[in-house]
Amino acid sequence: MARARWTALAVVAALVAGVAGCGSGEQGTDVKKVAFVAPYRDNEPDWTLQAQEVVEEWPRELGVRVDKVDGSQTDDIRAALEQVSREDNQLVIAHDSRYADAAEAVAKDTRVPALVWGERSDPPDGLVGQITLQDKEGGYMAGLVAARSAYTTTLGILVIADGSAWDTATYNRMAGGFVAGARSIHSNERFIYEQVGENGSATVQQVYDTALRMQKQGAQMLFALGGASTLGALRAVEKVKGEDQYVGVIGDKGEFNRENYVLESVMIDTRPAFEQALEELRRGTFGDHPYALTLRNRGVWLYRTGRTPQDAYELGLAAGRKIMAGRLKVPVTPTRDAVEALISGETPEG
Repeated sequence: MARARWTALAVVAALVAGVAGCGSGEQGTDVKKVAFVAPYRDNEPDWTLQAQEVVEEWPRELGVRVDKVDGSQTDDIRAALEQVSREDNQLVIAHDSRYADAAEAVAKDTRVPALVWGERSDPPDGLVGQITLQDKEGGYMAGLVAARSAYTTTLGILVIADGSAWDTATYNRMAGGFVAGARSIHSNERFIYEQVGENGSATVQQVYDTALRMQKQGAQMLFALGGASTLGALRAVEKVKGEDQYVGVIGDKGEFNRENYVLESVMIDTRPAFEQALEELRRGTFGDHPYALTLRNRGVWLYRTGRTPQDAYELGLAAGRKIMAGRLKVPVTPTRDAVEALISGETPEG
């Protein structure tokens, strides 16, 4: 499942003078070179790897050279983005929502378009493309499958605040979807919900300790949502050695599935957004609308392991079809308070 993982990049400190690119115009841009900037060491490895595999196909398939840059190697991400924007790149892919503010500012200064994660309040025309995610819907499918597969009616949700505010809101929307999906199977489903870290400060040890405590409190399965620190949840599940306990997001976590710890994952595939953005940059329509990763374009999908019961998986896929047809609405829970309210019985508007 190489395309179902997520990924990262390396930076030279000094700025190199070069010819700045141009924003997307009516005539479009003849894209020959793209910079892919990602935090290889500072985020979920599968997150960067999946995206990197997409752009690595571009030289052969699309005639586009890709410079890969590790943003975790510098303390000044704006300087790194400025550097690649002055090295004849016609597009900069800022593959971390924490880079979005700096990437937008650099795009305005250099006139080199940037593709960023998350919604922007007033993106400059033709210079910033926004990637959005059908997050809560993927969470709903995962919650349904988990509840159908569980031996008990107690599930754990661990939101790990080790990224940007946009990341945390995304994870909380997934968490709310998970609650709603599980309760479509068992209306009395109990949840142990924890959010670890403030302002992107979660650590692997904090997550490990919290995940152990949640399992001791009776959570049979853990839906772990976060970046690099999700490793702590995986290690805690491995420590307890219960079957089918991990429900993840982003990657298949094959390394940890040797003893059947992984039940399922909500997968994120960057291909639809990346390739549509590149195509529209060439056409001169870059940034005219968000680049959405959805169930329909398979930017979001449900990964099954050998431990996923067939009937549960099929129910999850059926729910996805209802969502795509508009027959099933998922509640919106972007904050910790909203998730906790949903767990306690309140029903936010979907």
